[in-house]
Formats: sequence, C-alpha cells, structure tokens
Amino acid sequence: MKGSLSINQPGVRNAFNRYFLKNSGGRNRFRIMSPYSLFPESRKLDHQFDQIKSEVTKLIESRDVRKYGDIDPLRAAEVSTDWRLYYAYMLGETNTDAYRDCPLFVDFAERTPRVVNAIIAILEPGVTLKAHKGPYAGILRYHLPLTVPDNNPPRLRVDREIHTWKEGEGILIDDTFEHEVYNESDGRRIMLIIDIRRPMGLLPDAINRLSLRAKRKWSAQFIQDSGGDI
Repeated sequence: MKGSLSINQPGVRNAFNRYFLKNSGGRNRFRIMSPYSLFPESRKLDHQFDQIKSEVTKLIESRDVRKYGDIDPLRAAEVSTDWRLYYAYMLGETNTDAYRDCPLFVDFAERTPRVVNAIIAILEPGVTLKAHKGPYAGILRYHLPLTVPDNNPPRLRVDREIHTWKEGEGILIDDTFEHEVYNESDGRRIMLIIDIRRPMGLLPDAINRLSLRAKRKWSAQFIQDSGGDI
C-alpha cells in the first residue's frame, strides 16, 4: 500500500536497530567472542566439521557460486562485488538445491530455531571487504572457517578488535560495529556464515521475530540469485 511503513525504510530500520541495541548491552556489547555462551548450538557444527567441509568443497567444485555484485548490487558496492555467496537458508526459507548441495548444513539451519540465515562465503585471493556495518541489529553473526590460507591468512577487524581466522575455530561477532576484512593471501578462504537472532528479553525478541517475518518476502530472490550454475 502506498505510504505504508516497511522495516526496510531507513527511518523505521534505524528505530528498530536503536531499540535492539539498547536491549542488548548498548555501547558495552561485545565485538568478537567465542560462540559457545550465546550460540551453544554451534558445538554441533564442531562435531560435524569434517563432513560439512567435505560437502561444501564438493558444492564449490560443481557450481559457479555467484558474486555478491550479481545478487545485491547496491549493498555489494559498499562491501565487495567479488565476494561469492551461496544462500542455503534465508529468513526461514530453504534453498531447495541445498538439500542436495549441503544437506548437513541446511539440516542444522532448519533444526535450530534461532538461525535466521545460513550462508557459504567464498573469499578469493586478494578480495577484501571494505569497512561497513551490518544493516540490521536483530542478529549476531557466526563465522566457522572451513578453509583458511596458511600464507598470510585473512584478518577481520570489528571496531578496534582484530581477529585472524583459523580453520575450524568459530567466532561470534556483532556486525553492527564497523568491520572489514584484510585479505592479502594467495589462497581461497571458505567459511560458513550463520546469522542468529540476537539474544534479548521477551518483548524485544518478539518484536525481532515479527520484524524478520516482515522481511521474509526478500528471501526467495536472494536464494535464487546466489546458487550459481551446476
């Protein structure tokens, strides 16, 4: 309806973001941390690491996973047009190809209620992500590196904290802080990215659920555009 409010309108989104951040620590919230306190379900991924890495490796060998610039050109211009992303699960909707491509990964996403998005992210040699902030404060972002180059491995900065990824070692970040990736390696970094609902009280969590449900209509387009060709 013309004139109706949408969660994606900047003014509305910013109001939601301020509310969520106020109810999750404000300026004192963490930047980078171990995932086990706020995302204990991630231990299951640790136990399945070898199997998931194997299925993701096969996926990448069989598909030309599309660049972010082909999926979301406006946002990619702020981050990186060359970052490659495969959306296995987004806003409660499953990429049907993922049942074949990465069944363990998508099974985890579907069986874990707080999971919002489940993505396979490929950073080619020399591809760097520019300084940016996550647009929506209702989530926290989990990283599980499947492959990390030994030579000068990529590094992540979140606000003033620096982290160097290590294969198999997951972290949880608050991507509403400015963050960027420094990649001067000569190898490919492959990683699982999982967005979870930000832990908050009952009322802000309920509002967050409704907000995410309103955003769900965009999930089909992202899933369709990210799969690449067999």
